[in-house]
Amino acid sequence: MMKFVVTKCAVVVTAAMMLSACGGKAMIESDMSRTVAASPASPWLTVENKGDSVIGVGGLPGSAKVQVTPDIASAVEAVLRSSLQPKYFTDLIIGCRGLQQNTAVRTPDGEPSVVTMDLTVNCRIVARGIVASKAYHVSQTAPVLSDPPRLDTIVPALITGASTQLADQLWADVVATGVRR
Repeated sequence: MMKFVVTKCAVVVTAAMMLSACGGKAMIESDMSRTVAASPASPWLTVENKGDSVIGVGGLPGSAKVQVTPDIASAVEAVLRSSLQPKYFTDLIIGCRGLQQNTAVRTPDGEPSVVTMDLTVNCRIVARGIVASKAYHVSQTAPVLSDPPRLDTIVPALITGASTQLADQLWADVVATGVRR
């Protein structure tokens, strides 16, 4: 019995050493809680699907997963709020749902590698009684400067960039309603 316990412990320690020797973590942590905390309170703007916090990054030799804290929808909502709050006018409501993302590293022929995040979301804008609904798709890229890529810093930059693009598209659609501020 004792020999089994010692052997089992040796196997566990060996596996842990092999994983650490590869330089990989099972889950890469990416903290966006400061971005969320710094965003203004804007009850007129919501992004549903809270809770999904893991981003799988394709296109790498091994599987990479990034844990976004607090979660992806909260981070997107925080950037949208920060971007759109100065433009707010009374009787404006923006609600988004169905947020999805796809993130992958790609190496075009003869080009340096880039990581791309595609965000899709359905949003409904109510501007003083005028309603507009639309599916949005934005894409943000960043160069891969190290091997392995620093996903803990790249992912927040991609979320921020894609969310800023989304804010620009949302505001263009608010303006297109014809409602004046």
